[in-house]
Amino acid sequence: MIYLPLILYGVLLTAAIVLPIRWALVAYLMLSTVDFASASADVGVLNATKGLVWPIIMLWRLRAYAGHRQIVVAPIAWLFLMAYASVASMWSLFPLAAAKLVMQMAGSFLICMVFMRATKGRFLTPAIAFFSAAGCIGIAALRMIIIHTQGDIFKAGGDSTDRFTAFTSAQAFAALMAAFYVIALCSRSLLPWVRTSLSISIAVVIFFDGSRIWLIAMAVATIIALLISELRASTKIFVLASVMLTVVAVFWAAAPIISVLRGMHQYRIAAAIVDAYDGDQKDTGLGTFRFRRALDARAIEMISESSGMEIIFGHGTSNGRMLGGSLSRGIGDPNRAVHNEWFRIIYEWGIVGLILWLLFLGSLMMYAYKGMKVDGVGYAKPLFSYVPAFCIGVTGENILAGAGHAENIGILLLIALAGIAYRTRFVRAQQDGPSGVLQEYVLRDAMATG
Repeated sequence: MIYLPLILYGVLLTAAIVLPIRWALVAYLMLSTVDFASASADVGVLNATKGLVWPIIMLWRLRAYAGHRQIVVAPIAWLFLMAYASVASMWSLFPLAAAKLVMQMAGSFLICMVFMRATKGRFLTPAIAFFSAAGCIGIAALRMIIIHTQGDIFKAGGDSTDRFTAFTSAQAFAALMAAFYVIALCSRSLLPWVRTSLSISIAVVIFFDGSRIWLIAMAVATIIALLISELRASTKIFVLASVMLTVVAVFWAAAPIISVLRGMHQYRIAAAIVDAYDGDQKDTGLGTFRFRRALDARAIEMISESSGMEIIFGHGTSNGRMLGGSLSRGIGDPNRAVHNEWFRIIYEWGIVGLILWLLFLGSLMMYAYKGMKVDGVGYAKPLFSYVPAFCIGVTGENILAGAGHAENIGILLLIALAGIAYRTRFVRAQQDGPSGVLQEYVLRDAMATG
């Protein structure tokens, strides 16, 4: 059983290459939760295979669906950011790590192209979230069962043994689950029972995963999904008011609720609430909060002490490793040393890099917003709901150095699904009386009909 991650990797990678394309994509999404960079065996070639080799193979398999109809800003902004990361490598103290980061960014671009082509071939649809999420949760459940029956034979491969995650970090696993969550919330092409069961299941999973940052991010995504939903304005106001009243009631009855949560202190979210209520920053509840706060404070201090040229052009790709306070070059991965992607971008690439990063994120929001104008089934809405949550999530997770890993596969999936809205015309075929609730859509492929 100690070799289970390697066995899973081999089986899922093989399936992701040889199975019919639709199921190959499901296998690949599941494969993203097997990350050897965080397990006991750091085998870089395995990560490179799923981050670079697999997308090249799939691009060839999907070659019939190549090409695009219009220029989109987001990929251009990403390529410019990648190009600047390459240029900034020239003044890096960690040139090998810098080259690795650039290749990771290129890999993420290729994976997104695979997903986009798969949507053109109708191999990738929101329905894939159901099967992929179930498979990822199954992998996490298998890991937890073995750990609790045979001990930590994986040496916490993925994360600490008390967190519900697959063979990757709990934060990365939560990022992928949150992407599936917004698909379930917003995609009206899914059956109601699928949407409901998937949303509730993922919310429970993230609670036991224990990612505080992504729990907050999911709450933000939920509010946005509600605001852009097809519900009446009065219903939205009622729901938001109910939530606010519930929050007030919770604060008013905090004592008995905290008493119940104290009995659930073994769960990280419950422990975080209790320790935050008690003002206890030394117990396990707030986890790495003190460490992250110290790291962020050091980042702010070093950025403020930078020269004008460093503020504009940055200190160099992968030099964020210096924010950890050590000048040693052989300790840890420089690309994962700073657990805040915002500070890493500002420190390493300066204002130039920050502008390119904001251009990328802003263009994604605009891409999703325009897609929603012609989107009656909810292909673009998940991306619009997820990007703000993603901006919160990257304050605690490194996504740039994550090609093929769970931390950024979710947003690449949502970008591709949003592209369907631009290629499909939605014609309202039937209404349910005066309520105006759409019950049926006639979908016509815009590329086929011209």
